[in-house]
Amino acid sequence: MRRDYYAVLGVVSTAGLREVRQAYRRLARQYSPDVNFWDARARDLFEEIEKAYRVLSDPAARAMYDRFGHALHEGEALAAGRRGEDVHAAVQLAFADVVRGTNLRLEVARFSSCTACSATGVVDDGRCRACDGRGVRRAVDTVPVSIPAGVDTGSQIRVTGEGSAGPFGGPRGDLSVSTRVQEHPFFRRKGDSIHCEVPISVWEAILGARIRVPTPSGEAVLVIPPGTTGGQVFRLRGQGLPKLSGDGLGDLHVTVHIEIPTGLDARTHELIRELERLMPLVPRTALERYRGGAT
Repeated sequence: MRRDYYAVLGVVSTAGLREVRQAYRRLARQYSPDVNFWDARARDLFEEIEKAYRVLSDPAARAMYDRFGHALHEGEALAAGRRGEDVHAAVQLAFADVVRGTNLRLEVARFSSCTACSATGVVDDGRCRACDGRGVRRAVDTVPVSIPAGVDTGSQIRVTGEGSAGPFGGPRGDLSVSTRVQEHPFFRRKGDSIHCEVPISVWEAILGARIRVPTPSGEAVLVIPPGTTGGQVFRLRGQGLPKLSGDGLGDLHVTVHIEIPTGLDARTHELIRELERLMPLVPRTALERYRGGAT
């Protein structure tokens, strides 16, 4: 059973247009799919709130509603040619879709013009049974959607003119697509920049090297300078994700970890001991001042 429109907005039946508008804005912000895009209950409430506001904000439609209530179909209460409702959909994307962008075909539940009565609501001088006289009927249509590179979880893609059809031949509303991006096992995203961790050998750390590292769009050469330490971070400019604005690319931040060889045989062990004698290091000299504890 549908709720009373005044109860939906939380106003009394004598509320003025300003009070109705204020109640609508407050509830629309609270239950907007832009904020609660994975909450089906919030989406249903938002649609109910919008439906109530459309009727109560229109003096003619409100007068008809006050007189007949829900017994009068919305198609009769709303003026012919009025714009249709906006429709919201959610889509889950792979990380690769964010890198290159993608084209999808979404199955969208919406109102479409009734073909049985050519959106007039009337067949042979009587109410069209297919759409119950509203000129539109529920349908699930395939809608092409272009997802640009650089979107993130929570991005909103608006597709103009792909929402619900308006009653009695009215123009369509818009389709708003909310995105959720799956995490990648190797790359970690922070805005337009990408972070990853790459192992290097102890010899590469000591002597320096040129190594190939994966990037979101392929691979790049990273120069490891001699004397690199574990945990050091290198930035490769322009090797991150495309910016959603289309203005260039983010950066790739590579953290290197030094892999220490294990399972040394006697010969290798002796060679490393010899290296230790040739390159004596005292790395903890600076800690001597704290030997007695905190001072």
